[in-house]
Amino acid sequence: MKLYEINLEIMRLADAIPFDEETGEILGDVDEFYQQIESLQMEKQRILEYLAKLVLNLRSEEEALKTEEKRLKDRRQRLEKKEDRLIRVLDRECAGQTTDLGVATLAYRKTSHVEVEDPTKAVRWLKRNKFLTAFRVPEPEVAKAEVRKLISAGKKIPGCSIVDDVSCKLK
Repeated sequence: MKLYEINLEIMRLADAIPFDEETGEILGDVDEFYQQIESLQMEKQRILEYLAKLVLNLRSEEEALKTEEKRLKDRRQRLEKKEDRLIRVLDRECAGQTTDLGVATLAYRKTSHVEVEDPTKAVRWLKRNKFLTAFRVPEPEVAKAEVRKLISAGKKIPGCSIVDDVSCKLK
């Protein structure tokens, strides 16, 4: 029996108990009604206990997954740091020259990115000049891709510049 069915049956049985409308006295033998209601209450208690166990198991599984996620994230971050250190060693030893390393090639390419030295000034200027897509709301944050377009188009934005850089990739 389902929980809602048990509740409906208990209400039906409670409504079916005969009583004198004038005095409110219960008529006849109500022990059978009470026994049926008690039996339904026990079944309801069993279902509720089962649901509580399910919730506790889910919580336990969630906690185990959170712990595993954190462990995996920490491991990934350690591997990323190790990779970065090793790439720096390769970069230092190859001194900016594309190098065939047998199993891989260390190659260089020019890159550039927007560096925001003073975000407050930049956002103020972008708002004043109505470049509303070049920063984000609610916390004003400079949208670097939009600012790059503006700087490339010849606009001088206070607190922003395009910085040329070189990235090192192992293929």
